[in-house]
Amino acid sequence: MLGAIGRLEGNLRAARAYIYGTAAEAWRDVMQTGKLTETHRTALRLASTWTIHQAASVVDAAYHMAGATAVFRANKFERRFRDMHAIAQQIQARDNHYEDVGRVILDASATIPRGPTA
Repeated sequence: MLGAIGRLEGNLRAARAYIYGTAAEAWRDVMQTGKLTETHRTALRLASTWTIHQAASVVDAAYHMAGATAVFRANKFERRFRDMHAIAQQIQARDNHYEDVGRVILDASATIPRGPTA
């Protein structure tokens, strides 16, 4: 179990560094140019979707490691599990965002859809 906890911590730190780094790069460029480019939008879409999925995976593993008592409301794992899965069900975490990014990678004229996507 200790090895799993170490891996999960690494996954969480990697996800945090990825989203913060991507956001910082976009912010830096926007402050210099006043524009959020399609490249930034694509990078932000990928980083945010992937980070949400990584966070959900970490929460799932922690929840399962907590054992049978994790299902009870009195246990802090139960609430965090529900909260993370509520976030993972939101628009920004949808798997089709990976398709949007893949389309942009393979077709330079493609763009990331704006607004909610199904």
